[in-house]
Amino acid sequence: MADELTRWLIEYGYWAVFLGSMIEGETAAFLSGIAAHKQWLSYPLTMLFAALGGVVSDNVLFFVGRFAGARILPRFQKHQAKIERVQQLIQSHENWIIIGIRFAYGMRTIGPIIIGASKVNPIKFFILNVIGGIIWGCSIVSIGYFISSIVFALPFHPHLSWLVIGLVIVGLAILIRKKWRR
Repeated sequence: MADELTRWLIEYGYWAVFLGSMIEGETAAFLSGIAAHKQWLSYPLTMLFAALGGVVSDNVLFFVGRFAGARILPRFQKHQAKIERVQQLIQSHENWIIIGIRFAYGMRTIGPIIIGASKVNPIKFFILNVIGGIIWGCSIVSIGYFISSIVFALPFHPHLSWLVIGLVIVGLAILIRKKWRR
């Protein structure tokens, strides 16, 4: 796996970080942080491209919500309670929701659509989305960077280090999911 990831990152570099952050989000940004730690990519540029990917995807989804949200949101019948809750929060905490929606488990894709459907000012959304994207890109890439620096410093075989990182990712996902459900 490490050899394949190395080849992929060397071949596509920052485009992989950018597109991965747009499509897959946290996983791509986290893995990019590992690549930066391994010095396959520049740490500051990795944070920048992860943030850009997050900002671009959220802006696209915002405009999908702005122009088609009324038709799209009712299709998410099993998530209507969450959608209504986010809409209420937008009314009372618009700025914080725009900045932080990308950190809410399960809301990474639908969150910007809900915000767009709520008729938030596009310029305001763009500015706050850039702030949120920078915070998100820097923090998720940094988490990957620092966790990998700890794991790769342990006296393991390199392949075992990748297994430990995989287990950390799964453990964090389970923990976040349980916390979100509460």
